[in-house]
Amino acid sequence: MKLQSRLVIGFLIATCLTGAVATLVGISSINKNTIDEVQRKVEQDINTAELVFRHTLERLEYQLQFITLRTPIQDAIVHGNLEPLEDLKGLIRTGTFQSEDHMALDMLTLVDKNGIVIYRAANPEAKDDTILWDSVVRKCLYEKKPQSSPEIMSLEVIKAQNPGLSERILIPIVKTPQSVEIKDKELADGMVLRAAYPIFDKQGNLLGALVGGILLNRDYAIVDTIKETVYQDETYRGRDMGFATIFLGGVRISTNVMTLNEERAVGTIVSKEVYDMVIVDGKEWIGRAFVVNDWYISAYAPIHDIDGKIIGMLYTGILEAKYRDMKRETTWMFFGITTLGMIIAFFISFSMGQGIIRRIRILKQATQAISSGNLEYQLPPGRSSGFDILDEAFNNMAKSLKDRDERLQKAFQRITRTERLASLGQMAAGVAHEINNPLGGILLYSNLVLEEMENNDTSRDNMEKIIYQTNRCKKIVQNLLDFARTPSGDMRPLKINDVIMMSLHLVKDQSMFLGIEIKTDLAEDLPEIRGDLSRLEEVFLNLFINASDAMEAKGVLRISTRLSSTNSVKISISDTGKGIDKAYLPHIFEPFFTTKDPGQGTGLGLSITYGIIQKHNGLIDVESKPGKGTTFVITMPTYIEGEDSLETDRLNNPGGESIG
Repeated sequence: MKLQSRLVIGFLIATCLTGAVATLVGISSINKNTIDEVQRKVEQDINTAELVFRHTLERLEYQLQFITLRTPIQDAIVHGNLEPLEDLKGLIRTGTFQSEDHMALDMLTLVDKNGIVIYRAANPEAKDDTILWDSVVRKCLYEKKPQSSPEIMSLEVIKAQNPGLSERILIPIVKTPQSVEIKDKELADGMVLRAAYPIFDKQGNLLGALVGGILLNRDYAIVDTIKETVYQDETYRGRDMGFATIFLGGVRISTNVMTLNEERAVGTIVSKEVYDMVIVDGKEWIGRAFVVNDWYISAYAPIHDIDGKIIGMLYTGILEAKYRDMKRETTWMFFGITTLGMIIAFFISFSMGQGIIRRIRILKQATQAISSGNLEYQLPPGRSSGFDILDEAFNNMAKSLKDRDERLQKAFQRITRTERLASLGQMAAGVAHEINNPLGGILLYSNLVLEEMENNDTSRDNMEKIIYQTNRCKKIVQNLLDFARTPSGDMRPLKINDVIMMSLHLVKDQSMFLGIEIKTDLAEDLPEIRGDLSRLEEVFLNLFINASDAMEAKGVLRISTRLSSTNSVKISISDTGKGIDKAYLPHIFEPFFTTKDPGQGTGLGLSITYGIIQKHNGLIDVESKPGKGTTFVITMPTYIEGEDSLETDRLNNPGGESIG
């Protein structure tokens, strides 16, 4: 498969996978956030509904307190004068109507301190019976404090309180397959909001209590108030968004949930799942539930009587259809945006792939240029195509190859020079051995002849010249032997800075150095090297004297040491002399090669220096430009602990002063 096709397919797969993952995660996040948001709202709604329910009970208490303060109830209890109580009949409502100025009552009863009925406003003839069976009344008389609570009352008890409530109590039960099992076909009990307010005489003695009640069966005031307060008559596609319901047990007795016939769904039964959690276990239930004829996000909370017994449930629910449609629309919108993003990403990726292919072709041309030997080839800035880092890396690589090639050329020249010098050394050593003995004989017999000559002999000067030239030849032969020979066996760990300073002290006070400024930059804590002290001193003396000759006793001599990256010691000796011509540089270490004037040197100093450094496994190199001075760089391997070494006496306590 072509690279371009592979890139396009790879980008396509990556884009599709990214889009698919983003879509799945996005849809999942939308679903979760939507559900969480609706559930939080439903939790708030059920809390608001409980507040409305509790507020209704508190209003009932306040109404009883108001009636007690405005009606001569104390006199009716003490003297049995019931005539003033006839006005209380006006507080009993018919149906579920509520007056504008106060909340009408379904039951209003006056009892004495023993719980015996003195007067019933809705049934005046029924009296003298005790209602201490009523927990609210019993607790009010016992604790002498107002009490209120929802209660379940049977049909007979409610009829005794108000005969006109019979029709509201009897509710036909409508069963569904999901509802809890209820054997009765008709609900014969009622849930009553019950309140009792204690009555005292002027001395603070308990006289009795005023007891009121509101039957919640088919009374829609509370649920409609909850709906109006929480949902504010919000609709969606012609349907109400929110609903509220009061359950007696598992049966709806007050609700604004509507059936398909647009009737309130009174008498319908809650599902078994909700019934078991709320009525049986006493826990709140929040979730998605099918209510009568549609799905709602619902919340159910238990209703307790004054004794803590669960007698019913309070319900609020939001029509799921709005959020279901919202979720679907959001999902499709997200999917569309993601798909569009995938398409755009694909075209961008395709364009980038084309750019990469073009860049690869440019790099191919560049590599071909490099492989053909053009190490100076550089990618021009105008063809970078946005790949600046790659271009820079390639150009750096080309420069590095060029630098390495130059270093290899230098290394090759150095190796060639080393081999040539080694051959010259071997030849010089052989020649020196052959010449040394005859020279010794010439020198011996010349001295014997000189001793036998008279002081005034005219041939004496010639003989002295013969002896002088013979000694000079012998010295040259000795230098040749020194160039060829290996260091002595006195190889020991040395501190190169101390060797340099001792060598410098031998020459710095001589007349040839009086006009030269010496500057040292010796690195501290350098590792030791292993070498022959006397031979290394000879190296530095040769280099110092050569520098002095090059500067003609006037200039700056710089000496520096440092630890290189290859864990070796580098010594740099620079002068500000006349420098060396480039044509001469490859030959300066060859025996008998010199740039000095005739008679000024034999040309063996640098050859001997080169040989000594080579025998120490080191390297010596030279950099020079005519008119700008010369720099000799010596690289010496560091001493490896454990190698055989001898103690040195001269360097245990090196003396010397800083020169700069």
